[in-house]
Amino acid sequence: MSLKEKLDAIKQQMGQLPADVLEKFSTSLQALIARHPEAHALKAGDRAPLAVLKDADGKAVDLHALLTRGPLVLVFYRGLWCPFCNAALGEYQQMVGDLAASGATLVAVSAQSPAATGKTREALGVRYQLLSDPGNQLARQYGIVFELEPELEAVYRSLGADLKALNASDDLSLPMASAFVIGQDGHIRRAFINVDYSERAEPQALIEAASH
Repeated sequence: MSLKEKLDAIKQQMGQLPADVLEKFSTSLQALIARHPEAHALKAGDRAPLAVLKDADGKAVDLHALLTRGPLVLVFYRGLWCPFCNAALGEYQQMVGDLAASGATLVAVSAQSPAATGKTREALGVRYQLLSDPGNQLARQYGIVFELEPELEAVYRSLGADLKALNASDDLSLPMASAFVIGQDGHIRRAFINVDYSERAEPQALIEAASH
């Protein structure tokens, strides 16, 4: 089953949620799409912002250092509470070997605390690095952050996803589902940005971008 097929299956499963919840999700997403936030995001040819971020064990990871080894595939995700993120992160584990063959490194970043990031790593069984980006500071530099409505945050909390607790912050920003393939020259080769969080970059597209 392809990543797209897995994401479509999750959409169908979400149809079982209460009608008022689905309506709030839809209204929020359509309003976001109408604002065209992707127009402000970095694109191919732009210099890629890099940073030192902490992994799930609290260890500092320097993205600059990773780039000295080869291209960097930098994925931004929302959190363990997002089933679409989980499907994508799990699927991306399958491409780690192909990326390594071209010298590329895969890293996934969210605003979750290192503790929540550790839970994500354990739950999904991924072996590539998941890093913590407090307050979406790095994601903001890529122009992919938007503010979540308090009403929607309350809906997520009612469904068991306390974003403030998971992120150890009162900040209610989220990154768009994005992936950036960065060349060793420090510039973005390809930018995959989806305003709709139920859509993600396909693994093969990331592999091809990293290997050329």
